[in-house]
Amino acid sequence: MRIKEVSFVLACILIILLGCFFLFPQVFKEFRDKEVIRVRVTLENKCTITDDAFVVLDESTKIKTPFYGKIAVLRTERNSPLRLWMSPNFPQFRYDGEIQRAEEEMVMISDCNRNPRMDSIMKSMRDTFSSSKSKNNE
Repeated sequence: MRIKEVSFVLACILIILLGCFFLFPQVFKEFRDKEVIRVRVTLENKCTITDDAFVVLDESTKIKTPFYGKIAVLRTERNSPLRLWMSPNFPQFRYDGEIQRAEEEMVMISDCNRNPRMDSIMKSMRDTFSSSKSKNNE
């Protein structure tokens, strides 16, 4: 009876130690200060719409930053999701760009002839439904 109690206590201690080993890095990561960076976004406008019609939308804070001379400068956390978006000054137009992760230097391309969401859906479908033989042949 004594061996079962000792083994149960040791098993509990082992489970607690393993839990701490895997959970502590996540806990410390949550309390660590986020790295805020200065992001410089260059607009490559392939649309017939003026550059003033676009802004950079920070998806995490919902802050919209306009372009001045094809450049938008904002401060945000590293790897936060940014998207090319239409300016609120142009409510008659709609443009949803792809989400890109924040880096110090970025280029965002507006292409009104192509739908970025449809491109990502088609790429995902090609990756999902293509056979391994066709991948090897390419």
